Amino acid sequence: MIKFIKNISFFVLLSIVAYVIMVIVWGELVPTQLRPNLKGTVGKDDYALLKYREMQEVKNLDVLFIGSSHAYRTFDTRIWKDKGYHVFNMGTSSQTHIHSGLLLREFVPTAKPKLVIYEVYPDIFANEGIESNSIFLAYGMCKDAMTSVALRSRNFKSLNELIYAKYRSIVRPDEIIPIVVDTTIEVYRSNGFVEKLDGTFKKIHRHKNGRIRPRQLDAFYANIDYFESQDIPVLFVYLPVTSLESGRFLDQDNYDQIMATFDNYKDFSQLEILIDSLHFYDYHHLNQQGVELFNPYFIEWLENQNIEGFEKN
Repeated sequence: MIKFIKNISFFVLLSIVAYVIMVIVWGELVPTQLRPNLKGTVGKDDYALLKYREMQEVKNLDVLFIGSSHAYRTFDTRIWKDKGYHVFNMGTSSQTHIHSGLLLREFVPTAKPKLVIYEVYPDIFANEGIESNSIFLAYGMCKDAMTSVALRSRNFKSLNELIYAKYRSIVRPDEIIPIVVDTTIEVYRSNGFVEKLDGTFKKIHRHKNGRIRPRQLDAFYANIDYFESQDIPVLFVYLPVTSLESGRFLDQDNYDQIMATFDNYKDFSQLEILIDSLHFYDYHHLNQQGVELFNPYFIEWLENQNIEGFEKN
């Protein structure tokens, strides 16, 4: 029996070592398009790295925006600047509450925002975090905390990204990752805002999403505790989506019940001033015309809320 256990242990150890070597070789030699389960430094949100670098220098913000693509494609920081506000948009693609928490804990102490506007799209509560894991690991974002996040995800794609990221940090510790994007599709404007250039509305297939994940809900509540510990006001917002969104999220009733417990939550999902075919480029993202209509509307609404400590620098 002891010999059998030793043999099994040796086999398991050998398998782990072989798998790690395979992932590294895969990442180094196989073209990105042929390895869908290991993107490496070619992520789905290349501007995230630029934002992460810029955020290192940001201080004394009036407003910090955080959340998914709805945040970074909706809050046009140029409009806020014209209104006299010092803001930064730290939204990233499919950013989950777990990943929002990592960014908040890393940057809030230096950014010192007077207000955090936290985008809470329902689907994010059901998100596994695989896309965010890929982005954060590929670009070395919040890397001290990402090891445990990736391991806890129990997802092979995230595990692959973690192995390859660790390898790169050892053999190429001073690696400079280029930011490569197709500027005919979208362009980075300023302070975290990304403008979608083609504003034509397209009826993309509306998939049904899953149920609220306990890990994401726990992370959401942990982020709330963090805001309280830092004495920073936070506003939770459900940003505009098209009428096509109605009834799509499987756990909508549960989401509504959770958010109804917060006085600092505002649902802007269905605004009469916005028209699906004119102000959106898909069923849940504003185009630039919609952005330029929504932001002044939202700023005026916000200025009437009398949030303690919130004022222009």
